Amino acid sequence: MKKFTRSFILPGVIALFAISCNKGKSEYHLTATLPANIKADSLYLLDYKGDKIGGVAADKEGKFVFVGKTTEAAPAGISNEKLHLYIPFILENADISIDVKDTDMNTDIKGGEIQSIVYGYEKDPNYEKLNLERRKVSKEQFTNLDMTDEPKVEEARKIVNKVGDQVYKIKNDYLKKVVADDNPPMAKAIASTMISDRDYTAEKILARLDKYKKEIGKSDYITYYEKMMNEFKTMEDNAKTVTVGSDFKDVMGKTRNGEEIKLSDLVAKNKYTILEFWASWCGPCRGEIPNLKKAYAKYHGKGLEILSVSLDSKNAAWIKALDDEKTVWPNINIEGEFQNPQVVNYGITGIPASYLIDQNGKIVASNYDLREFDLDRTLSKFIK
Repeated sequence: MKKFTRSFILPGVIALFAISCNKGKSEYHLTATLPANIKADSLYLLDYKGDKIGGVAADKEGKFVFVGKTTEAAPAGISNEKLHLYIPFILENADISIDVKDTDMNTDIKGGEIQSIVYGYEKDPNYEKLNLERRKVSKEQFTNLDMTDEPKVEEARKIVNKVGDQVYKIKNDYLKKVVADDNPPMAKAIASTMISDRDYTAEKILARLDKYKKEIGKSDYITYYEKMMNEFKTMEDNAKTVTVGSDFKDVMGKTRNGEEIKLSDLVAKNKYTILEFWASWCGPCRGEIPNLKKAYAKYHGKGLEILSVSLDSKNAAWIKALDDEKTVWPNINIEGEFQNPQVVNYGITGIPASYLIDQNGKIVASNYDLREFDLDRTLSKFIK
């Protein structure tokens, strides 16, 4: 989350200013600074795939300096996994400064033509004000809130979402304007991939990217994103095959002790089985575990089983999460994360992903019907 104090500037003016400052640059010179109360031994520069471009320690002045060349402007980020720090920006051959202001990760980023155009919405005073208000309201509403009190939880979400919706509207409206106006094709391409709008379907985004790639020429980023979008379309099609009323698809993996477990074996032995895809690094997944524990305690004796399927790539992180959460139902880990064929079969693009399967192998409920307060309501309909 980034904080800007300057006045809002139109995208065209931003672009002209950035060009004048960075014209003719053949390499990037990126300088990142952290506040004194955030101690980091190093920072890493990541590309749009999440791969490390390089890592540096702080110099004598406490600055983290990256120097190199990039073939095109493209999304990137600086990261420190231990601190859970990740600051997204556009990496391009220019002088770029990233100044992290505080532990809330308010950040001031300067430099770069495409960066200035694409992230221009963050300079809108209304965006800055509402973004800060959203954070404040969220803390006020959820600090010490009893998450088992459904009416209070729903009211808190309603209040937070009211502010959040305004923030996203400013962002989306700005990005749509970047796409519509006379901006560099790469700025339009990146903006197209950042818009959160149901009208921006995979087909529409792919059509736009194809147009921009023809204007730009070769673009590794656009080619990569096109591949991602086509995979997403495949996942959407696969997800339609595991809706309520469909037959489940088998999943197999190994427990922490190396024992192999098949979903089909559990389905055959129990009246109902919950299939839950999750990962140790997924906050919402961890947040659902207390609800699953309550459901297991209440319904296991009546014929309910749960199979949790971890997408963790790091086995140690998965084992630690199991120890921390103290889950008692079967847990398996599968390799390949979202690219695992078993995950692809279910068309899963985000987790947690949940399915309730009866003994006949039919999916009788899924996802949001198996979340939070709805989990018990759904189970009570099937398990008496």
